[in-house]
Amino acid sequence: MKRLSKAVFVVLMAASFIAGCSSQKSAPDDKTRPLKIGIVTTLTGEKALTGQYSRNGILMAVEEINSKGGVNGRKLDVIFEDDGGNDSGAVNGFNKLVNSGADVIIGSIYSTMDLAISPSIKKAEIPTLVLGSSNDIAKQKNPWMFQTRTPDAVSAVALAKFAAINLKLKKVAILHDSDNFASGAAAVAKKTLEDLKVPPVLIESYNTGDKDFTPQLAKIRASGADGILAWAQMVEAGLVMKQKKSLDIKVPLVGSNSYVTKIAIDLAKENAEGVYSLADYVHTNPLPKTQEFAKKYKAKYNLETEFNSAMNYDAISLIAEAFKKAGTTDKNAMRQALSSIKDYVGVATTYTFDENNVGGTSVCIVQVKKGAPQIIEVVKGR
Repeated sequence: MKRLSKAVFVVLMAASFIAGCSSQKSAPDDKTRPLKIGIVTTLTGEKALTGQYSRNGILMAVEEINSKGGVNGRKLDVIFEDDGGNDSGAVNGFNKLVNSGADVIIGSIYSTMDLAISPSIKKAEIPTLVLGSSNDIAKQKNPWMFQTRTPDAVSAVALAKFAAINLKLKKVAILHDSDNFASGAAAVAKKTLEDLKVPPVLIESYNTGDKDFTPQLAKIRASGADGILAWAQMVEAGLVMKQKKSLDIKVPLVGSNSYVTKIAIDLAKENAEGVYSLADYVHTNPLPKTQEFAKKYKAKYNLETEFNSAMNYDAISLIAEAFKKAGTTDKNAMRQALSSIKDYVGVATTYTFDENNVGGTSVCIVQVKKGAPQIIEVVKGR
């Protein structure tokens, strides 16, 4: 009898715990507290500078919004978690933010990290904006994950067409990182070139984190290629530009967004001159909202704006817009509000979330001139 009573007690306690969790999840919004925004970014390790620039853009956006009374009379509050520059760190950082009670989360600019946290996002049911560009992000069909970047399905096609049509290259070599982002984009570019009847003469890859690209570049030089299409992360992009110049390879290089980030150009220095690239954001964009942002950012940090700062600034702005629409921190209401955002003009692009939660609608083709990327054309994806 005592055993039975004890068993009943355990069951009742478990039921009480489950009920408590359920009531906590569906608890009414406390209108007196701020909207709590969690940030997963790289604050330590080789990629830490990307996190510092991201942090700058986030804090600037939050300060601007809060100085005007917040959103719906409520302030924004941010919590940073370090991903250490790797996938497992991103997952750990995301889970810490879930446990801290974040209402909405901003993920990494690195697609591999965004894909790594996708299962956790779905399980936690917290609206999360991710800043990677991989086509595979939308393929997750994760209703809680929102991709703000214009995807590689648009950008890789734009780069390949620019190389073949605008630059009239006939013997293109492709150089790419072996990670998900770069491999996927290179595959799209390969097909686009084949459709244009100028299939690549050579495709070379390297492992994430490599620092010596001379073997791949030497093969490209020997292939007789008249141009290079390249996908890399920021540090690697800077090194590729330096090593291309050191091998006296004089054919045009048309690179992914990383090639015209401040990090890559600062690393490559004069070796970046003349390089073409796709860009999600450049501070030389003449759009009024972009120029206003660039001016205020430089006054605040004594730095030119760059990609990481701009994309994270826009992410905060999109969250504020969703919070304004939702009128509550309720997670499902915030998710629906994000989904409903159409034609929102940011500092990087115009955002309209589609049925796959992809927001970015355009990219720019640019060329580095006198150390700064200059826009050649804007390519609209939709």
